[in-house]
Amino acid sequence: MRVLFNALSVTNLSGRHVLLGHLSRLAKWTLGQHEYVVLYHKINRDICRNLGNNVQWVECSEYTSHWVIRSLWERIVLPVRVSKLGIDIYFTPAGTAVHSLRIPQIVFAQNPWCLVDGLKRSWLEKIKAFLQKREYRIAMRDAAMMVFNSEYMRHAYRENACSEEKVSLVVYQAIDGKARSAAFSMRNTEKRAYQVLSVSVMAPHKGIETLVKAIGTIRKLYGIPVKLVLVGGWPDSKYEHLIRSLIIELNLESEVEIKGHVSDHDLYRYYAESKLFCLMSRCESFGIPAIEAQAFGTPVVSSNCCAIPEVCGKGGVYFNPDNVNGVASQIAQLLEDDKTWSDISDAAIENAEKYRWEMCSKPLVKMFDIVANVST
Repeated sequence: MRVLFNALSVTNLSGRHVLLGHLSRLAKWTLGQHEYVVLYHKINRDICRNLGNNVQWVECSEYTSHWVIRSLWERIVLPVRVSKLGIDIYFTPAGTAVHSLRIPQIVFAQNPWCLVDGLKRSWLEKIKAFLQKREYRIAMRDAAMMVFNSEYMRHAYRENACSEEKVSLVVYQAIDGKARSAAFSMRNTEKRAYQVLSVSVMAPHKGIETLVKAIGTIRKLYGIPVKLVLVGGWPDSKYEHLIRSLIIELNLESEVEIKGHVSDHDLYRYYAESKLFCLMSRCESFGIPAIEAQAFGTPVVSSNCCAIPEVCGKGGVYFNPDNVNGVASQIAQLLEDDKTWSDISDAAIENAEKYRWEMCSKPLVKMFDIVANVST
């Protein structure tokens, strides 16, 4: 079979990590059986890799990097490309199906942004969310198979569609080998007793304000000299200004460090030396940084309303992201209770072992037989 991987929507690091992780294993495991054609554009050209003789890379117009133009291009141009390339199966990580395709479509769903109520959105974002929710419902109806990166995502899609898909798989994602090797070599790094780390794209739905307020509460109510390190970019300058203003308002300039983007070496060092990893996100379909932290033996404190409890299991504790006092209490307890911290740290290391590509990608091999059966 010839499988088309549409990577036109893959423009961020986590998306590239997931696509390349799964595709590299599929290409290796099905060499001589299946061929893969990957669509990309100038903006994400750096995803191209030599993944074997059964993987072909095809560059499309750079205008397809914009979601509106891409949607039109997929309706009008993609069917022609599919025919010329002799494609048998279409695979997309965008979470949506293409209306005009006449071949089986496998839709990989991993973005819950439009499905989470209560997030602050501009009027343009509200329109985009409305359109995305509609397209997600169509995907559930039309896709030969849905692939979800967590049970949380499967439930969210079903709730949005008010129905179930034809057939589906839950396929988790893995941390890369470089991070795993670093975790193994740095696992005996001495922890900074009161350092809390948060790694993420610092978007408004990540709950950074809850975390900053919790740090202020911990110092005020518990007298613990906790320090918070924030690692990751700030795509919303207004949100960054809000957080910086909050830090000043709470007199936490010495207690909260905003690092922005850091090198892999520094990221691994923060994972290794931090006592806790904390992310109070209201919108998370998986949570790769949380699993990476666990590999370093760093327990996770996170929100109970997304996929992180499912993914991180007993290697963390989970709380309502809107309950600042509750979050502060959980962090304070783990910083002071060495026995509980040690037990959760051990569970975190054990849990992270499950997220290897060799294990996570294996269910995807079933898609060829599943789609063949659905299509007949």
